Amino acid sequence: MFLELKTNKLSSIKKIPSYPPVPVSVYRQILKSFLDDCSACSNKNLQQKEVIISSVVPDITPLIVESLRDFCTRKPVFVNHKLTGGLSSSLKKKKGIGADRIANAAGGYFTFNEPVAVIDCGTASTVTVVGKGADILGGAILPGIGLMQKALSMGTAKLPDISVKKPNRFLGRDTVSAMTTGIIHGTAGAVKHIINGIESELGYELRIILTGGFAKTLSPVLKLHHFLKPNLIFEGMRVIYLKRKA
Repeated sequence: MFLELKTNKLSSIKKIPSYPPVPVSVYRQILKSFLDDCSACSNKNLQQKEVIISSVVPDITPLIVESLRDFCTRKPVFVNHKLTGGLSSSLKKKKGIGADRIANAAGGYFTFNEPVAVIDCGTASTVTVVGKGADILGGAILPGIGLMQKALSMGTAKLPDISVKKPNRFLGRDTVSAMTTGIIHGTAGAVKHIINGIESELGYELRIILTGGFAKTLSPVLKLHHFLKPNLIFEGMRVIYLKRKA
């Protein structure tokens, strides 16, 4: 879970674990510490501000909302299939697309104002495509880099729990390097294959944007021309918020 506070052109970001959930009092203290650390804003000023939330963890969302009551008197705004910043969607089940993918889609499309594919390297690795006419077309979802690592270590008897980083070569010379190259190069290859297939089906090229926690790890080995924007989701949330106000 991430917190961001943006004042004019200043931005402060803090990452906190989503699991396990903790009591509201703990989230409230985390928020207070975060705000106290942000020299550009005070708790007093925040009372007159609004909060926008993009959540895909329903169990934690109400805890965060409750913890915000001491700092913000206005109800939070939630990113969802009805609040997309002006993007349309031709998907049959619009409710099914996650708030994180909507925010990434808005951030990517309105950064370049042309068709984009946003690759989010988070808990899951997702590809979200916005086509011509600002239309969310869909995409792909595959296990994230962290999930792959956990699945290998927890689902096998002898594979260790490793710290995933950029591999130095394709050919793994020991168990750790073999796992690393399999996870990172495997993800990069899958993403490239998916993007190539999507562009072939659409009949036009997409601007490729790489974001998320493992974006910097994947970027050097992804054989696609792309833009690296690790915090794109916040730009998307900002765009959605501003367009809603307008």
